Amino acid sequence: MEIQVKNIFVAVYDKRNLDKLAVILRHYKVNVLGTEGTAKYLKAKGVKVKSVVSGFDFDGRVKSLDRKNFAAILADKTKKKHLTEIRKLKMPAIDAVVVDLYKPEKKGFPESMDIGGQALIRAACKNFQSVAVAFDAKSIADLEWELTKNRGVTTLAFRKKQAGKALKFIASRTKLEAQMLK
Repeated sequence: MEIQVKNIFVAVYDKRNLDKLAVILRHYKVNVLGTEGTAKYLKAKGVKVKSVVSGFDFDGRVKSLDRKNFAAILADKTKKKHLTEIRKLKMPAIDAVVVDLYKPEKKGFPESMDIGGQALIRAACKNFQSVAVAFDAKSIADLEWELTKNRGVTTLAFRKKQAGKALKFIASRTKLEAQMLK
């Protein structure tokens, strides 16, 4: 099943990873939602974007952990009830999630754990039937290629492959974090 990417959620640490993607997003007129810093960066690149970070922040601990964001990513687009619910939240169904994680630092651990980013990646993986995920420079480049090659569309095979890579990434990240606690 192919999905036309109309709505994308973007929250990245290394903003330079978005430079080529910004051109593609402008070209296909993709509705972009993201965290405040990412939204500012993309706006400077000429992308129309809305910051959807709201609610509690706790010094940066809860930036992207918002029910609306997760509802928009996890909504099953084949279920009318899900689509009705996210409309009530004034959110579009998300077609792609681009999140890279900031690196955990031994000195500042566990404060340097990226909780929201990992949760966003996992949510996109859970809904790979409808949502593409990119989680590092290579997977963002792969998403750029997929969108360019298919004129703004992602294939089910691509989404499934990306989700598998993302889950392996999260598993290795969790292992690294567990080692940092020792």
